[in-house]
Amino acid sequence: MESEKGVEKKIYLNLSPSSINIYHQSPLLFYLTYIAKVPDDTPVPVCYGLSGNIVHECLEKYAKKEIDRDGAYSHLLKQWEKHNLYNHKDVYNGVLNPMDYLTAMIRGIEIVDDHENHICEETILFPLKENEIMKIGIKGIIDLQATEKKFNQPILLDYKTSNSISKDKNFERQALFYNLLLYKKKNIIPAKTSLHYLKLGVSKEYSFGLKEIEEFERELHKIADLILSRGTDIGNYPVGQIEGIFNSKKQACLREVERRNSL
Repeated sequence: MESEKGVEKKIYLNLSPSSINIYHQSPLLFYLTYIAKVPDDTPVPVCYGLSGNIVHECLEKYAKKEIDRDGAYSHLLKQWEKHNLYNHKDVYNGVLNPMDYLTAMIRGIEIVDDHENHICEETILFPLKENEIMKIGIKGIIDLQATEKKFNQPILLDYKTSNSISKDKNFERQALFYNLLLYKKKNIIPAKTSLHYLKLGVSKEYSFGLKEIEEFERELHKIADLILSRGTDIGNYPVGQIEGIFNSKKQACLREVERRNSL
C-alpha cells in the first residue's frame, strides 16, 4: 500500500505536440503549465481556439456520417453562437468572420470526401519515462486517419485554421509525433502526413521513414530525461520566450524572473 501511495503522489504529465512546442519556447512556462500546474493569470484571445475546435468538430461529425453537408453548415453556425464568437475579440480587437470558417469547413469536407476508411480524433497514449517524483508519457490526438482514394494509400491528416503557413519546426515535429504514435500502436508508417490549412486552401505534406521516426523517439527520450533531471525546482528551468500574447501565465513567469533577478 505504501508503494501505491507513493505512485499516486507522482507528478504525471504528457509530452504532446503542443507541450513540446511550449518546452522549446520556454522551459519555465512548461514548468508552470505541466509540472506546477499554476492557474491562468493573464487574459488571452480565446476566439482562435474556439473557432478551430468548432471546425474540427464539424468535420469529425461529417466524417463519421453523423451529419451531412447541410447539417455541418448548421452545426457550425449554432456552435458559433453558443460559444459567443460574435463577441470574443481577436488580436486586432475585432471579431472573427464566421464565413471564413464556413469556407474553411467546406474545404475540409472536400478533403474528407477524397478519403475513405476514416478514423477520427483517435487518442494514442504511451508511457515514456519516470523516476521517484515524475511520470512522463507521450500523447497525441490525430485528427483523421484514412485511405486516400486516388492512390489507395494510408495517410494522416491534420486540419489547421491558422492564417499563415508555419515556417518553423513546430508542425513538422507534430507530424513526426503522430507518425511515431501510429507506428508504436499499429506498426504502420503512413505514406504521408498532410497538414491542411483550410482557410488558405493549401496543404503541406511530410513523408517519414523508420529511421526518422526512431530518431525522433530518441529526441523525446532526451527531453524527458532533461525534465526528470530538472525535477520540481523552478530555478532549473530557463526562462526562454515568455512575451507572447497567448501566454496565459505571464504574471507567474514575470514574478519568477523578478525573483531570479533579486537573487
